[in-house]
Amino acid sequence: MPDNRDKPVSNPLTPNSAPDPANSAKADRNDDGDSDQNMLAFPVIGIGASAGGLEALQEFFENIGPAPEAAFVIIQHLSPDHLSFMNDLLARYTKIPISFVEKETKIEPCHIYLIPPKMNMIIQNGSLHLKEIIGQGLNLPIDIFFRSLAADQKGNAVAIILSGTGSDGTLGIRSVKDAGGMTMVQDDSSAKFDGMPKSSISTGMIDIVRTPCELAKELANYIKHPLFTSHGFATDQIRKNQHLYDRILAILYEINHVDFTMYKHSTILHRLEKRVSLNRFMNISDYVDYLVVTPREVEALFKDILIGVTRFFRDDEVFAALNKTIIPSIFRNSDKKDEIRVWVPGCSTGEEAYSIAILMKEYMLQNKILNNVKIFATDIDQTALDFASIGFFPGNISADVPLEYQAKYFSIHGTGYQINNEIRRMVIFARHNVVKDPPFFNLDLISCRNLLIYINQEAQQKVIGGFHSGLNPDGILLLGSSESLGPLAEGFDTLDIKSKIFRKRDTYKSDFLTKSGEFGPLHLTILQSQQQNAAYMNRNKQQLFSILEEVNNAFLPPSVVVDSNCNIIYTINAQSLLQVASGQISTNLLNMLPRETSVIVSSLIRRAGKTDAIISAESDFHEKETNIRCKRITPKGDNAVYYYVCFEEVVKKGIFSIPVRSDESDNAEISDHYAERIAELEHEVLQKKESLQAAVEELETNNEELQASNEELVASNEELQSTNEELQSVNEELYTVNEEHVRKIAEVTQLSTDYDNLLSNTQIGTLFLDSNLIIRKISKIATDITNILQSDVGRPLTHLSLNSLYPGFIKDVERVNTTKKRKERELPFNGKHYLMRIVSYIDENEVAKGIIISFVDLTESKMNSLAYTKKLKESAGVKTKKSPKKKSE
Repeated sequence: MPDNRDKPVSNPLTPNSAPDPANSAKADRNDDGDSDQNMLAFPVIGIGASAGGLEALQEFFENIGPAPEAAFVIIQHLSPDHLSFMNDLLARYTKIPISFVEKETKIEPCHIYLIPPKMNMIIQNGSLHLKEIIGQGLNLPIDIFFRSLAADQKGNAVAIILSGTGSDGTLGIRSVKDAGGMTMVQDDSSAKFDGMPKSSISTGMIDIVRTPCELAKELANYIKHPLFTSHGFATDQIRKNQHLYDRILAILYEINHVDFTMYKHSTILHRLEKRVSLNRFMNISDYVDYLVVTPREVEALFKDILIGVTRFFRDDEVFAALNKTIIPSIFRNSDKKDEIRVWVPGCSTGEEAYSIAILMKEYMLQNKILNNVKIFATDIDQTALDFASIGFFPGNISADVPLEYQAKYFSIHGTGYQINNEIRRMVIFARHNVVKDPPFFNLDLISCRNLLIYINQEAQQKVIGGFHSGLNPDGILLLGSSESLGPLAEGFDTLDIKSKIFRKRDTYKSDFLTKSGEFGPLHLTILQSQQQNAAYMNRNKQQLFSILEEVNNAFLPPSVVVDSNCNIIYTINAQSLLQVASGQISTNLLNMLPRETSVIVSSLIRRAGKTDAIISAESDFHEKETNIRCKRITPKGDNAVYYYVCFEEVVKKGIFSIPVRSDESDNAEISDHYAERIAELEHEVLQKKESLQAAVEELETNNEELQASNEELVASNEELQSTNEELQSVNEELYTVNEEHVRKIAEVTQLSTDYDNLLSNTQIGTLFLDSNLIIRKISKIATDITNILQSDVGRPLTHLSLNSLYPGFIKDVERVNTTKKRKERELPFNGKHYLMRIVSYIDENEVAKGIIISFVDLTESKMNSLAYTKKLKESAGVKTKKSPKKKSE
């Protein structure tokens, strides 16, 4: 069968439905890679709803309480032919302003925004943008908005899924979760249509599942948490209590056996803040105590830290480069019977591994070749690996997978897609820690995208070193958009800087194997065996090179092989021709030749780069007539370009010279070479001038912007100073008011003491009631008379049985409360006599505000009065008896 490995492959990697607007906003993970300058000062809550969603929305906003400091964006599946009245229907259940988005709209807090019919909506730079829906294909407006929300607002994002059919919102939920936002879903038992809630819950990435009423209350509590009112509260607490951070990592390791010490602190702290706020803890210490006794929360924190968003054919440009260039070169450089080995570390739920498998399968089918392809997809999250191994994905992956691939490599099952067996067999899923475990070897391709950004610099270099050791010569490494090779960049050649595609430079020797002491004895044995085999092959190669070098030195004229920058790669009998200049050592050929010769060689190399022919010229080199020839060399399977430069002395016989073979002779005078070089230099100078002018203009623009920024900062500083003065003034006023309050409290305390002493010394019992006859205060004497206890304070008088005083007591009190006319009555009690007086309580505005009942002891005065009356009677009786006696006389 003919080898068709060079046959181009058709590229179906173009969107087959409405494009995802989040692509332009880089919806991939950017927790540590991108800036947060677009994040608003308040949370943005995206709510996705479809069939049955109106009732859920009404219940949600009816229980949200006072307008929270947040913006709400409602995304629905709307009919393009009917006018929506959602604003009027929701206005009955909330006082938060509601409006349809009609044009680019800057998001404001305490506002509800509605998507209009016939439109998709995204958020970008803190503003809402509309995009008209074109065509009748599958449209997923909730996924589109949630992905843009995750990219733009990151940790400020909240995604809520309410009642609806289908699976729209599921992929968007994953993006929001990965960006550090919160995800909430209506309980499927309370949803009229549970398709969307169930699909989202099945991802395992939902923070809260409740009824709409409970979701509203949970959201209100979440927004009030210091996570939003005091950004970085967890970081501040950890900085003061490092042992708490260490304790959290120890708990995670104890339960899940994963060491997070090499993860970036910022990543872990961001996830930690979210878990603390979700569980309503106000400090890290309490949350640590909660972790110790709650394994379920440990698992939730573990999954939050490990979240990695992935999707089929994520980033169109990268997969287009893979499809067009990388995969063909991998097969082209391998034998038909060779095994193609690929490693996808941090594979999450497997979409990227399956995407690569599909492209490789497609290439083999189109070129009628059949290599054994093994794709090792690894992760430390066993739950994600189990999901990936099943190979069943929600229906909305159709927005990411081209139609051609859907029909060929997927089968529809219910509401989702099942990966076909021929693709499933190409992928091997395994649990593997890319930082701690040894790498896979003999690899043709490693795709590690957006994993390195979560680990620290030391771990990154260790992992990249492992990648370099695991790759075959000319093996390909694919990184994420926010990742770089760092100090190990010299170990790779850059093939596509934008797509972050690199090729292993085999001449670079990584010290990775010398640092593998933590690997097991079995793996070290394997490595040693591989090293021995490599050493054997190297000895054979060295012998061959030695033979070739002797042949070259014996038969070939002085020659040099240089790269595209004229750096010497290899020399043959050229020691006598090259001169080493004083100063810093340089391997550049032009620096090691006489000036006139270097001009000619430079010109030849430049001209040879434009043709496959041999270019030649003559020169007096070291006082000898020399023919200089140059030929471009492009090794098979290598995109690099090299040049062979030969210096051959012209041998004269008589008056004739022996002609030298040349495909294209160049016998121009040296002055022509100088003229050509001068023209080239003038062109370079002109380009430099233009670049310099552009740089100067850009610098001037930046200067103006900086000046404007400086003026704004000066104005802001003045405003802050003014505000500070106002705050100082307010502080002084508060201090004065506080002093007045202190004095008032002291006066009230003194008056209360005086009152208590007065009542105690005058032996007057008092009972205070408010206008509703609620007992406010009672003295001890009044307690003894009425049996009303101090514990009855706060109770209505009418709830007590007080007929022991006298029948009609309660009615007398009510009558006085109504008529404001006093009531007095004498009461006998325990052999004593009291005057009970019921009067209205008059406040400082002379308004009746209750009742005062007083009991004055009349016993002593009554006894004195009786004694005085008796004495008077006795005195009157004596006079009466004496009068008849005198009359008789």
